[in-house]
Amino acid sequence: MRPPLVAVLLACVVVFVACGGDAGSSEPSIATPTPTIDFAAEARRLVVDAVFSAEDLPGYERPGADGLQSQAGLSDACDIFDPDVVFADAVATAASGAYVGVLDDQLVNLAGVYRTVEDASAALAQTQGLRERCEDEFEAAVEQVALDFLDGFGIDLGLFSTIEVAIIDLDPTAVGDEAVGYRMNVNVNLILTSQQYNLDAIVVREGRVVGALIYGRFGQPDDSVETELLRLMAGKLSAVNASLPE
Repeated sequence: MRPPLVAVLLACVVVFVACGGDAGSSEPSIATPTPTIDFAAEARRLVVDAVFSAEDLPGYERPGADGLQSQAGLSDACDIFDPDVVFADAVATAASGAYVGVLDDQLVNLAGVYRTVEDASAALAQTQGLRERCEDEFEAAVEQVALDFLDGFGIDLGLFSTIEVAIIDLDPTAVGDEAVGYRMNVNVNLILTSQQYNLDAIVVREGRVVGALIYGRFGQPDDSVETELLRLMAGKLSAVNASLPE
C-alpha cells in the first residue's frame, strides 16, 4: 500500500529544510571580507585639516618672502618650522605656512599624525630634546628676528645698546590631552628705553595627532590672542584624531 500523497510531500519539506533549503547546492557560503583601510594614506589625507587655513585666521595675511622661516635662517637639523623635523617619526605631517597679523604678530602651525597614542605622546616629549640640541641656534635666530623687527620700525640700536636672549619653559593654556611650551625672549636695552620680542613654541597632543603653534610678537606677549589660537588648533587636532581609522 503506497503512502498518502500528503505524507510524501511533508517528508520532502522536512528534508529540504534540514539540508539548508537548497538541496541542489553543495557550495559553502563565503563571508564578504572587510575592506582593509590604509592608515598611512588616510593620515596623509586628513593631516592637512589639522593645520590652519586662511579661513581660520581672519585678519591675518600671508607675508612676502621675508617670513619667519627666512628671517630665522635655521639649519636643516634645527628647523622648527619644518614639520618633518619637529615630528620626525610621524606617519604624515603638514604645515600651515606663515601668517602675519595686523599687529605684526607672526605665526606658523604644524601637525603630525601617529599610529598610536603612545607614539604621539613620545613625540611631544621629544621636543625637549630638540630644544636642548638646538638651543644656541634658536637663541641666535630669534635675536636676528628681533633685530629685523627693530630695523623695520626704524629703531637704531646705537653704540651702547645691549641684547639679552633666553629660552624659558612656558606653562601653556590647558588644551588637549598634553601640552608643553617654550618661550624665546629677546630684550633689547637702548639708551632711553627697552624693547622686547617673544617667540612662543607650544606643542599640543590630541589622541594620535600632535600640533605645534609657533607664535611671535614684538612687545609684551598677548595671552588672549595666543589662547584663542591654541584652542583653535586643539579643535582641529581633535577633529582629525576622531576621523582616523583604528
